[in-house]
Amino acid sequence: MEPKFQILEKREDSIKFLVEGVDVPFANALRRTILAEVPTFAVDEVEFFENDSALFDEIIAHRLAMIPLTTPVERFSLDALELDDYTVTLSLEAEGPGMVYSGDLKSDDEGVKPANPDIPIVKLAEGQRLTLNAYAKLGRGRDHAKWQPGFVYYKYLTKIHVSKEIPDWEELKKLAERRGLPVEETEEEFIITTTKAFYLPRKFEAYQGDKIREEVVPGAFVFTVETNGELPVEEIVAIALKILMRKSDRFISELHKLASD
Repeated sequence: MEPKFQILEKREDSIKFLVEGVDVPFANALRRTILAEVPTFAVDEVEFFENDSALFDEIIAHRLAMIPLTTPVERFSLDALELDDYTVTLSLEAEGPGMVYSGDLKSDDEGVKPANPDIPIVKLAEGQRLTLNAYAKLGRGRDHAKWQPGFVYYKYLTKIHVSKEIPDWEELKKLAERRGLPVEETEEEFIITTTKAFYLPRKFEAYQGDKIREEVVPGAFVFTVETNGELPVEEIVAIALKILMRKSDRFISELHKLASD
């Protein structure tokens, strides 16, 4: 069966899609590739010139590293197996009193800057100063969580068969419809397709396994991907699929070399 993709829900910072015609290893490989292989920019080194704040240099450096930085897709081969060696400098010069935010960082590359300008870094008291240069580079989540582009999880696509013999079955049907889940109906039962999580109210739990049964749809998975802001969420999925393909091609090529030796 040819794999099929269907977008179920799209928001500015997240996407939910259905993948059919694949197995568990592929679903998990896609999840792991999104988390561990899609590269983004993140602060990797920090040079402090002055730090009078209440926080040690190491704590501020860690906070800077975890600030999501925009990563221009069009300028870098993010689906390549080898990363571009490119460094961006983000400078900061602040004096208290007041909170220092991610938006106070000044980048020497307009395409690489904090995705959210309102992330607190440190609070400075009267007369305290903080001056530094932070150096950002491309990296992958397999090396450190600061390079993860977002969050991803998947679930099996299932169909919940609900017999009309149970009391108040109409209540359960209305609940599924309010959740925006597809509902099919016959004379004996109605069927809920769980394109998103659906939990039975406690009053119906006694009928599970008999009047209410859940069927796993073979080879179908519902993915949810959320971005931290470094990359558009649809680009994260597209880049991950390209990386998977390139790794597969490399693996096949190496097998052919071994066979010819």
